[in-house]
Amino acid sequence: MTPPATKESDELELDGSKNSRAKRRITTVSVLASGCMAALKLIVGALTGSLGLLAEGAHSLFDLVSTVITFLAVRVAAAPPDADHPYGHERAENLGALAGMALLAGTALFILYHAFVKIVFEPRAPTVNSWSIAVLGISLVIDVYRARALRKAADEYQSQALASDAEHFKNDILGTIAVLAGFAVILISRSAALPEWLVSRADAFAAIVVAIIALKSAWRLGTESIRALMGDVPVELTNRIERRVENLDGVVKGSTKVRIHFVGTRPYVDLTVGTPRGGSLESAHKLTEVVEKAIRTELRGAQATVHVEPRAIPHEGPAAGVRAVADRLGLRVHNINIYVIGEEMRIDLDLELPDSFSLAEAHKHSEDFEHALQRELPNRSAIAVHLEPRSDKSRPARKLSGTTQSVRDALSKSPEAAKARIRDVLVTDQGLVVTLEQRFPGEMSLREAHEVMSNIERSLKLEIPNTAKVHVDPEIQDK
Repeated sequence: MTPPATKESDELELDGSKNSRAKRRITTVSVLASGCMAALKLIVGALTGSLGLLAEGAHSLFDLVSTVITFLAVRVAAAPPDADHPYGHERAENLGALAGMALLAGTALFILYHAFVKIVFEPRAPTVNSWSIAVLGISLVIDVYRARALRKAADEYQSQALASDAEHFKNDILGTIAVLAGFAVILISRSAALPEWLVSRADAFAAIVVAIIALKSAWRLGTESIRALMGDVPVELTNRIERRVENLDGVVKGSTKVRIHFVGTRPYVDLTVGTPRGGSLESAHKLTEVVEKAIRTELRGAQATVHVEPRAIPHEGPAAGVRAVADRLGLRVHNINIYVIGEEMRIDLDLELPDSFSLAEAHKHSEDFEHALQRELPNRSAIAVHLEPRSDKSRPARKLSGTTQSVRDALSKSPEAAKARIRDVLVTDQGLVVTLEQRFPGEMSLREAHEVMSNIERSLKLEIPNTAKVHVDPEIQDK
């Protein structure tokens, strides 16, 4: 059972819309910054011959592509659910993050190849000038700002695509520092004697550091995206929700089964709980509402679907089993009496069946019910079923003042009914239907009060044979 739209769900939907706009704004700024920095690094790297700077430029270029993917993924993820995607489109962010990590890994392998070529076959120090250092300095400042802003937004909006983008720029920071370290070796060599093999390869070594950092991040965030797309859920989260639900009143211990899946950051919980059998549909529905509230308390924003199953509980009385069997067969029973004779159990009950049934049809239902009870109850059980006709249709009735007086006269002859008040007397095609009101002391037991009401009914039917029904409404006597 899924709850209807509530104030809480409306607020979550409004928050989701605001979050989507904020994420689009952040990614738009990131796209512009990535484009500008990639162009600067590639131009200056080509002019100075710095593999480290060209690697950074290529890295930033792939960052641009990744950020564009993130921008598109955020837009797709913001789309509302439709017929093809009833759980929404938030997994687009996981796909965007995975694509971004694949690009990052590709960039790293590209850089590693050229660094290997330069170290082994073409060792040569690049030209280091104020332009190259200025570009790296500007890049470092921008990347620090972008990485912090994106990480904050990723944590606030629980966005894996933004987290992927933040990781890109964190790598850019480390890569820029590595390239600056390579430039520092070259600059120091102008005034100090450093080994030629180090000076000629320092820039390539810096490029290798950039590539290794990129590969490490690609592996970490790529595996996170794959786990999210594969529906990986922490076991502790499932156990925590299960424990909270099983501590609720009305839930049978050991009956709870929990399944959780995430669509983007939105959790969906499918839950099966057991409740003592014999309860009503109304009580089962109330239990689902309590369970759903408990789940949302444990896991904010969760959409819960709760399925309730009737379960036998330890030390359950036989009457509960009788009612459970009747419910399972779609039958109505009342007036259940259970007697224990030595080691044998005797069950007497009234089985209500439509009065339109033939005796053969009614007997068939009674036999099926008895066989089901025999399977449910202990082997040594005797069952006596009384068939009682039931009509669910409305019947014509009328009130006659003369019949009311006849009932009043009949009641006056019974000491127990002398103080009964006649509420109404109906004349039906089956006979008289009399409704009375009788006051009893509040401390009287229900069994004693029922005996008095039964005596009133018997005495009235004895005095007026065409009485079909007598309803006695018990009221509390004033002290």
